[in-house]
Amino acid sequence: MAHLGNPAERYSRGAILLHWIIAGLLAVNIAIGFGMGDDAGSFALVQFHKSLGISILLLTLARIAWRITHKPPPPAEKGPLGALAKGVHFLLYVFMLGAPLTGWALVSTSSLNVPTMLFGVVPWPHLPLDPAINDGVTEAHELLAFLGIGLFALHLAGALKHHFVNRDGVLMRMAPGGSARSAFVLLAAVLVAGGATFAMMPGGAEHDHDHDEAEGVAAPSAQPSEAVAAEALEDEAEAEVAEAAAEEEPSAEIAAAPPPDWAIQPGGSLRFVASNAGSALSGTFRRWDGSITMDPDNPAGSRIAIEIDLTSATLGDATQDGMLAGSEFFAVSSFPTAVFRSTDVQKTGGNAYRARGTLSIKGATRPQTITFALAGSGNRRSVTGSATVDRNAFGVGTGEAAGGIAADVRVEFAFDAVQR
Repeated sequence: MAHLGNPAERYSRGAILLHWIIAGLLAVNIAIGFGMGDDAGSFALVQFHKSLGISILLLTLARIAWRITHKPPPPAEKGPLGALAKGVHFLLYVFMLGAPLTGWALVSTSSLNVPTMLFGVVPWPHLPLDPAINDGVTEAHELLAFLGIGLFALHLAGALKHHFVNRDGVLMRMAPGGSARSAFVLLAAVLVAGGATFAMMPGGAEHDHDHDEAEGVAAPSAQPSEAVAAEALEDEAEAEVAEAAAEEEPSAEIAAAPPPDWAIQPGGSLRFVASNAGSALSGTFRRWDGSITMDPDNPAGSRIAIEIDLTSATLGDATQDGMLAGSEFFAVSSFPTAVFRSTDVQKTGGNAYRARGTLSIKGATRPQTITFALAGSGNRRSVTGSATVDRNAFGVGTGEAAGGIAADVRVEFAFDAVQR
């Protein structure tokens, strides 16, 4: 039987539509769940996994409501096999509801407070649950995933048995138009979607669903609690830099006239990039400013101070930007600004320069070197440069989300400056 013509023998169009949409989303989301990694490189995948999970939950509720209001066709089988089929269908609903609900509970009780944005647009609240249950819901979520795979296999085996052994047309009851061909096309699409998704995942079958155990994450740097401690750290760092500078060759004599001041012009860029599980994690600071006093021909007496508004840091994703502002990264509620101050500027050849100084982030002050080049002449110069910052030295990235991010972060800047 290749076609089932009587509509009364088939599921309604709404039931058929919801069945195949949910089947496709489940195949893709299970593949993502087992294939995504636990590091920061999988952040977007985790967000997508959560978005699909909530979508499946809502669609399953719609499917249940549809089933209540639209009578399904009569059971195709009675006796023990009929009871088995009913049991599989019941457990499939348990899985379709339980998997997203335990995932929602897992995220809500995780020690890593990552907000959920459905498809990067719609904020989704956390459940008011006790974090102590996180281990339990994590295990339940993982077990339900395996249960879902088993139930899917049984469901598929039953449908194929009815089609090829019983030849009773059961497969066509859930097929658009009652066509066996359309049923097989949709089934193949679901299987291909799941398999292709898993093949593209970074973690493959080695993924561990426990999102609460961070591996290889550096401990936070100590943060001074008083202004005196911060000042002492800065003085110590400046002394260290000055001592290192004293060992270098003597700089050119400072010009008799005071070095000119330069005004940083709007439109410049301040970017940061770090290796993130083999890919690049790139972002920008949208607000920053500074003061420059420097004679390009005699830079020994130069003074450079740059202030960066850490609340303006962005990776181009609202959820990730919220994490950057949190305590595990920049902790902007307590430390909204990062500051670089030069203690020694030297010309290294041509239009190339090196500035040693201190960088202060999250209450920690450490020695920092930047390199830059000047282009142009007269009262206007173009400045391009970079620095490599050890984020661990400042306690930036102390949680699970930073597990795959390299310690060294490259900072690049470009701007125009006009002599005052």
